[in-house]
Amino acid sequence: MEQTVTTAKAAEIVSIGYEGLRSYLKRGLLGSSGLMAPFVHRDSPASDLSRVRAKWKRFGLVDLCLMRLAKQLIDLGLSFEQANGIASRDDVRKVFARDPSAAGTTLMAWPPYYDFILFAGDDLRHLPDRLAEAGDVALLVQLDRIAEHVQSEIDRVSEGEA
Repeated sequence: MEQTVTTAKAAEIVSIGYEGLRSYLKRGLLGSSGLMAPFVHRDSPASDLSRVRAKWKRFGLVDLCLMRLAKQLIDLGLSFEQANGIASRDDVRKVFARDPSAAGTTLMAWPPYYDFILFAGDDLRHLPDRLAEAGDVALLVQLDRIAEHVQSEIDRVSEGEA
């Protein structure tokens, strides 16, 4: 069974503060990524899943990794919408869901152009070329380091609750 933490512990792990995390969740942090769309009758309106996590009480490893990624991107200068747009992408979610400790997985983002590339495994050899193309503005975030930090914090919190 997956380890989960409360909203207060999630805020501590993400390094944002409880009210800040609640605010981000109400603004739609992570959108509907990783969620199965509910069945809806053809004559009924579909529910808005963009803010579904605002009602959640517990969070697992993948969501915490994505939240921490979004927080780091915001701290590095991206807007909430830009950071959330990257963190809520299914391809980014899959990086953490498959093997959260995938060595060397790196995200490169260009803030002015709202674009990003994931580098993993053999793709890392292309990173210097992409950095040269980006010019003077590029952000690099090592996703495996985020996963390691989040997992160690979950373990620390779990030991404290035991």
